[in-house]
Amino acid sequence: MALYIRQMRPEDLDEVMEIEQYSFPTPWTRTVYEHDLKRNPNSRFFVARSDDEDGELLGYIGNWVIEDECHVGTIASKREFRGQGIAEALLIHTARTSLAEGVTYIILEVRENNFAAINLYKKLGFKQVGLRRRYYRDTGEDALLLTLNDLDALASRDITPTVARQKEKTVD
Repeated sequence: MALYIRQMRPEDLDEVMEIEQYSFPTPWTRTVYEHDLKRNPNSRFFVARSDDEDGELLGYIGNWVIEDECHVGTIASKREFRGQGIAEALLIHTARTSLAEGVTYIILEVRENNFAAINLYKKLGFKQVGLRRRYYRDTGEDALLLTLNDLDALASRDITPTVARQKEKTVD
């Protein structure tokens, strides 16, 4: 299956909200997404779809570009496609588009117990530069503050996720 990454559109929000609901303890609201898509000139939101621009929505990322910084605010992939390179592809795409805008580093927060995400970020070259105590109000968890300064290294990676459809079991 091919992967197609494009700018998020308002018509993507039904699928985005579905993933959002089961991905986060305190999901963003549709209104937050609508505001960023329509009214925030600093926002850069992308979706990853299968095959072409209208294929199945596999994941998304939301960023804000302010001066020379790209702040990753959200990233998630569809449950059945996790661990197959969707988030990695979205981060590579973010590095590429950020470089084109003169960004020199990417920054993000991640829940201290989100080991899958932390491992991915470290694999891609992110380094921990701080800790935000009790950052997540819903659970009181701390957030690790991570940055990536070598955007060129991430941007030069190949976007080739190992996306494979899971075989459906048939019952005779």
